[in-house]
Amino acid sequence: MNYDKEPELTGRIVFPNDPQYNQARSEFNTFFNRFPLVIVFARETQDVTNAIRWARLRDVPIRVRSGRHNYEGLSVLDAGIVIDVSEMKQVDLDSESGIVTVQTGLRDFELAEVLGKEGLVVPPGLCPTTGIAGFTLGGGQSSLSRQWGLAIDSLVEVEMVDANGYVLYANDRQNCDLFWALRGGGGGNFGVCTSFRFRTHQIDTVAYARVDWEIQDLKSVLREWQQYTLPCADQRITPLLSIVSGQLPQLFMQGVFLGSENELRYLLQPLLMSSPPKEVTIEEMPWLEAAARIGATQPDTPESFKSVGPFIGQLLPDKAIDIISYFIREAPSSFTASVLFHGLGGAVAEIGNTETAYFYRKALSNMSPWATWDAPEGAAQGIRWVEDFRKAMHPYTWGVYVNTPDLLIENWPEEYYGCNFERLTHIKAKYDPMNVFHYPQSIPPEFCD
Repeated sequence: MNYDKEPELTGRIVFPNDPQYNQARSEFNTFFNRFPLVIVFARETQDVTNAIRWARLRDVPIRVRSGRHNYEGLSVLDAGIVIDVSEMKQVDLDSESGIVTVQTGLRDFELAEVLGKEGLVVPPGLCPTTGIAGFTLGGGQSSLSRQWGLAIDSLVEVEMVDANGYVLYANDRQNCDLFWALRGGGGGNFGVCTSFRFRTHQIDTVAYARVDWEIQDLKSVLREWQQYTLPCADQRITPLLSIVSGQLPQLFMQGVFLGSENELRYLLQPLLMSSPPKEVTIEEMPWLEAAARIGATQPDTPESFKSVGPFIGQLLPDKAIDIISYFIREAPSSFTASVLFHGLGGAVAEIGNTETAYFYRKALSNMSPWATWDAPEGAAQGIRWVEDFRKAMHPYTWGVYVNTPDLLIENWPEEYYGCNFERLTHIKAKYDPMNVFHYPQSIPPEFCD
């Protein structure tokens, strides 16, 4: 690498001796405790370029960060540089075309609020504090997935700084192979994405539903809930189902429906009849209020946790539902155990498995067992519970969502990417042949058996 002058770090720079260091290095998953050499909070794209070139010149390993929500804490590392884009939050909406250009430091709900005021939306994640960068690059499953597809299905262009510090643009006409890879290949593999251009969708009042049952109704409720994820089901709703263990167990579904309250109430009748609900809320409200209600049921503060998100490709038989019930019922008390089922299909499945790097287009849903603990003794049992759960359900699942990485998965290339993995390695070799952007389970350049 030959640069005209030696690069210097720019932006907000945090070193280990700075008072802000401990806060700057922290992750949403507090189980991880890593100590980078320096953290660069970029304020503009040039700061990212400078950080990459500075690190390359000194052979310092790089990690890329937006919302800090990586399940395995992979957006921070010991003795390396963290390039953090979370302070890059500009938004530019072209009201005539409906295209919005956003910097990648925005959080999910921040983008939802900005667009919601204009009666527009890009399908956001469930958790309000997730960064849009990692969320989008892994695919972007949302509460509007069946209606409008994944976040990447609304993505029209990416601005990215590559391993040499050069700014590239990827879209359907320019660097189209990279654009394919960035739509589902996961964050931090090919470069640092600094802005996205999205096609927006019009949205205003929606119908929102939340239905609560007793935990012992799990089997009958889950059996019926699955029907709303089938190809023949009304795709105006993306159904969610949450199961929580503990002293105050919970079983509830939520969903946002693009239609009226009466239509939604009629649509949900089979589910309401599966077991007598404890409480039913079905009402029309502004989209942002519905999104906030779903967000309120997600983790909202940093915590120690373990989770993973396998896909479900067909209706679960009673034997599989019995496994789920067993793991919830028998979860040790040293941690809180939960499972989130996220309905897919609909518009997600209208795109082929190989048309973007996100492979599991035909999945009916995504299942995420989650263990969280306060006391240190809960860590080992919580991690084991999630892994045992994933393995017990393996005969009934199909791959794993790359945005829920699990370093204990051995055959991760196939689990995350299916038959798209080999093509991803070739694109990696083209845009990052020296494997500058690497971490455990990152895409390597080229593919070797």
